Amino acid sequence: MIEMQEEKEDLQLNMAPMIDMIFLLIIFFLTATTFTEKEREQDVLLPSNRNPGSLSRNMDNNIIINVKQDGSIFVLGEKISAEQLVGMLRQRKTELEKKRVKLKVQIRPDKRVIYGGVAAALEAAERAGIAKPHLISKTLELD
Repeated sequence: MIEMQEEKEDLQLNMAPMIDMIFLLIIFFLTATTFTEKEREQDVLLPSNRNPGSLSRNMDNNIIINVKQDGSIFVLGEKISAEQLVGMLRQRKTELEKKRVKLKVQIRPDKRVIYGGVAAALEAAERAGIAKPHLISKTLELD
């Protein structure tokens, strides 16, 4: 009788596709966070709150208004007046209403700002027909 020896091969996992996917995910998340940082002005200190609103990732129907310490209003990194803000909000609202999407306005005031700066942004939103603008704050950490 003839005996045949079977050679067993070691199974190996091909790691190259998995490493490629990890690099793609890393690149995706790095670029995604870069886009959301555009609206977060570094010199705006948010007031604390126990139940803060979250920043939505859907930027198409979002406008974020930053109110700095001196009361100046910034949108998309550019300083604008209250009148310009009203025009911008009205224009964006009518564009979104055609698509049947509601405009969400988020106001990020500096915690050191005098209330007049926040009031100007709120008044501009009201004049543009925005029913419920949101004031954004950071989470208050309890001990």
